[in-house]
Amino acid sequence: MRHYKVNKVEHTVFDSEDELPRGLDCLQDWKAASIGDWVKADDDCYIQILREGKMFQPKGKIKERRYLGTCTGTFIVADKTLMDTSKRVNIYSFGGDIGRNERLHDREKLSNKEELFVQLVSRGEDPMKAYLKAFPTNNPHYANYRAGQLIKTTRIKTAMKEELIPYMEELGIDETYILRNIKGVIDSEDSKEESKLKALFKLSDIMDMEDKSKTQTTQLTGAVFQGFSKDALQEAERPKEISNGR
Repeated sequence: MRHYKVNKVEHTVFDSEDELPRGLDCLQDWKAASIGDWVKADDDCYIQILREGKMFQPKGKIKERRYLGTCTGTFIVADKTLMDTSKRVNIYSFGGDIGRNERLHDREKLSNKEELFVQLVSRGEDPMKAYLKAFPTNNPHYANYRAGQLIKTTRIKTAMKEELIPYMEELGIDETYILRNIKGVIDSEDSKEESKLKALFKLSDIMDMEDKSKTQTTQLTGAVFQGFSKDALQEAERPKEISNGR
């Protein structure tokens, strides 16, 4: 569960279904929502629609575009658009940059669906297929994208390690075993120089000898909507917005 303020009013994002208050009805199709409706976003979190409006395009077959806004961002209502609940730097821009500290990485507790995802991946299931089985989506592209995000989070990494502990113990694999074998590759006269170098890099990573101060940039695939032209903005309908008293 997360909280964000918009116009001095606090709004809640529920990270999983089991967090929802009893009696709160949520639309499964956020594209059919109106102001005040609670919806299930494409990242399986639950959020309220706070704004809606229309934008007009001078070019293309579709001249009018509807959009919906939440406490975390604004999204064009279109077949290929996905709504997530990551907090944008500017919640009123379309697409928008996601704040570094507002990603799904911040949550510590696993949801029930994430627990199932971890179990499947730990047993050798392909992450995309595991996501399709664990989460209510049938979109392989979205599942692959989300699975890649999840695997990078600290809570998923930790859970996967814990899930593998019994199997590793059964095979006699522990930290000493891994370090001894990496050292064996480095010291072996039969190892290729490339293999020795990779083993050395891995060892330095384990010992935290890498330069962690370097900024890492994650490049997301897919185009981001850049907004409409000045002419389109002048013709735009003034957006409706949920009031503080609603």
